[in-house]
Amino acid sequence: MLSDPAGRGGTCAPPDQRRPRRHGSLLLGAGVLMLNVGAHSAAAPPPRKPQRIMSMMQCTDLLVLALVPRERIASITYLAHPAAEMLMPGRDRGVAINHGSAEEIVRQKPDLILAGTFSTPAARRLAARAGASLIEIEPANSFADIRAATRRVGQAVGEPARAEAMIRRMDATLRALAATRPPRGRRIAAWNGSGSVPGRDTLTDAIIRAAGGINVAATAGGRPGSFDVERLLAARPDAILQGRSAWRGASLDASRAAHPLVRRLYRGRRITFSDPLYGCGLPQTAGAALDLRRALLALPAGGVRW
Repeated sequence: MLSDPAGRGGTCAPPDQRRPRRHGSLLLGAGVLMLNVGAHSAAAPPPRKPQRIMSMMQCTDLLVLALVPRERIASITYLAHPAAEMLMPGRDRGVAINHGSAEEIVRQKPDLILAGTFSTPAARRLAARAGASLIEIEPANSFADIRAATRRVGQAVGEPARAEAMIRRMDATLRALAATRPPRGRRIAAWNGSGSVPGRDTLTDAIIRAAGGINVAATAGGRPGSFDVERLLAARPDAILQGRSAWRGASLDASRAAHPLVRRLYRGRRITFSDPLYGCGLPQTAGAALDLRRALLALPAGGVRW
């Protein structure tokens, strides 16, 4: 019998039987340490960026062109080129186009497809069969929607940092607009002659409000509605917003927008804008609000003279 070193009595194993246990503990600890080091050194590489991106909606066309090098774009829609020429000349040079057909998906072999939420179930099934990820982007009706869409596309195409940089520039412009105010009470109607006017909860309304104006369609019925020439004149806005698209041909809408009475009453009070910035949720849309602010400041003093 051997005494307990602490004087409690009882038996203890001889020293030569205790050493293997101590060595085993040390070896086990070293093994765990090596496993931990190995786990860190074998960390998963960053996800591979999509190399053949196919955009099937004009708004995602423009975001992709702003975020991704041309060599990683399989195609954009046939609608993209006029809008790109207005907003980012030359950025779409050499990029193939698509018409949203199933045959083009098969032929172009994309690894990522960006589309709107109206994508057909057939397009979704075909994307899955082609082994391509399909990301559907909601339309933007506010600057918050623009942030969400830009972040989602930036993440999908592997360019989140570029997306955040675009959002920061947009927010800086919006903060600058909020810091100052134009002359009060400027009432605006976004009217192109088609009769349709954007009301509340639309991107056009968000732009008008950011610029410091009042959207007459948001105060007269709220949601998008219809303004013929008579109703437009009855609303008596201080200025008319009219879109500027790449289309240069004649149209019935253009002839209504050029009604002689509208031309006479609103001479110097018609403000043009780039259609893509009002129709798509792009970070550059903050620049449209800044341009509108400048136009509001340049309006003639007083109201429309009848």
